[in-house]
Amino acid sequence: MSLLEVSDEAGDSGPVVVLAGEADHSSITQLNEVLTAQVSARTSHLTIDVTNLRSADPATAQALLLAALIVRVQGGNPVLLNPQPLVAQALDHLRAAETFTILGRTSAENEPAASAGSG
Repeated sequence: MSLLEVSDEAGDSGPVVVLAGEADHSSITQLNEVLTAQVSARTSHLTIDVTNLRSADPATAQALLLAALIVRVQGGNPVLLNPQPLVAQALDHLRAAETFTILGRTSAENEPAASAGSG
């Protein structure tokens, strides 16, 4: 059973993939399907909101990095929103900061636009 929740939604400047929970080998297929659908649409701006992602294994980090690279090659801008320390650490091993535009949220900024709603 996967401990990762994956959803995608429309954002102001393009699609937003929202990840929550814990990403590991059990969720990589689900994650790859969502990311592939987004990058196949030749999106020019992809935001991956990892605000509520508590951990990511190396395969997850690699999947995120690959999606970001594809968006970059297509002339777009991949954004990683608010990575938590364990997620940032997993991505740092792959030098993902060089590929993503990494943005953080402060409590004074916007609260998460989409709270944990099922469905």
